[in-house]
Amino acid sequence: MSKPLNILIVDDDELFTASLADFLVSRGYHVKAARKGAEGFALFERHRPPMVLLDQKLPDMRGIEVCRRILENNRNTKVIFMTAYATVPYAVEAMQAGAFDYLSKPFELDELLIAMRMAEKSAHLEGRLRVSEYEREKEKREKRLIGSSEAMVRIREQMKLAAASEATVLITGETGVGKNVVAEGIHELQDQRENLLTVNCSSIPENLMEAEYFGHEKGVFTGADNRREGIFELADGGTLILDEITETPLHLQSKLLTVLEDKRVRRIGGGQAFPVDVRIVATTNQSLEKAVESGSFRQDLYYRLAVFHMHIPPLRHHPEDIPEIAAFFVNRFERENVRIPEDHLRRMLEYPWPGNVRELRNVIERACLLRQGDELKPADILVGGPSYIDSHLEVPSADPEQSILPLEEVTSRHIQSALKACGGNKSRAARALGISLSTLKRKLKQLEPSRTGAK
Repeated sequence: MSKPLNILIVDDDELFTASLADFLVSRGYHVKAARKGAEGFALFERHRPPMVLLDQKLPDMRGIEVCRRILENNRNTKVIFMTAYATVPYAVEAMQAGAFDYLSKPFELDELLIAMRMAEKSAHLEGRLRVSEYEREKEKREKRLIGSSEAMVRIREQMKLAAASEATVLITGETGVGKNVVAEGIHELQDQRENLLTVNCSSIPENLMEAEYFGHEKGVFTGADNRREGIFELADGGTLILDEITETPLHLQSKLLTVLEDKRVRRIGGGQAFPVDVRIVATTNQSLEKAVESGSFRQDLYYRLAVFHMHIPPLRHHPEDIPEIAAFFVNRFERENVRIPEDHLRRMLEYPWPGNVRELRNVIERACLLRQGDELKPADILVGGPSYIDSHLEVPSADPEQSILPLEEVTSRHIQSALKACGGNKSRAARALGISLSTLKRKLKQLEPSRTGAK
């Protein structure tokens, strides 16, 4: 069920406006009204209604001027003209100014309702198109949460609870556990929000992040040739997933907190802040508690994000789901009946899967590509071949401490294995590891002394 639509009426006929407002309220709309153009535009800036019913002639300015100012502020608003002075030149001028429709007074209320419903449908389709255009370069994600373990059942229950509220959700967990699958699943379970926008905060250059978040006005900085909507405007009325929220610079966290608290956004170079209705779901593979302690993340923002906190366990904590998840990916990548032999499944159950479900998916995909026959062989399934998995299994040792590799060495080996599996392509390796290319390059630079033997 969709939320009631906000409507702004700008008309100097007080009796007409009152009657029309009463009728629309009785139909479930939220209505605000103004008798002058300047007053109407001020109300528009303050409340940002998606639809405006506008008179052609007003005491202080022409309706065409008000229409142009409204659409300059928000090009997605639907303006329907209402006038007792209907002429072909007026109608042409209104349409050229960007009006959605043009009605001649007196008109039947059903005629107005039809025009409004057409405007709503148009706005809905345009909104979906804008989000699709923003998302089209992003990799499509699998939206199904696979697994029957107690951990997966608990996560599904938490998803239902989160979807039933409008609270901000924070999802934590290691890289590759399926945080975004859970976030998108929460959105799918909601009734009132249709549009979904996912933004990877780590993929946005820091110098562009503020404009990406909040948008900007034309000419406010070099290269700002046009007004641009930020992600909060694009996601208005829907769900916004902020992936890897810890990558947000400290100086922008206060502005993000203000948006979450006030639900209003101000574009860079803009004047008055305007309202946005966005459900926020944030994800991170970092410990926000430690980030708060180190001073790299604001404590008040952490509390605001963690109203509903979900932690997704790593795959090694629910290995009983591995056969089901593996079978799902085999069916996804193969049209023929292909099975994984029992001894291969046993080895997969023993493996700790440091890359979690994402690593399992990549292993299965690679195995399917290399398959020769109706069974997946160990060399096909395991990244780097059998020696790769053997190197990650625990080996008994007379001295337990000697069997434990330093964390830096484990990280280095895993990155080198990923690079080898991806033919040395750093971009592909970064995607497989679930990190940004810049993060991979930084880790390689940090690990360079240990790899080269430099002191």
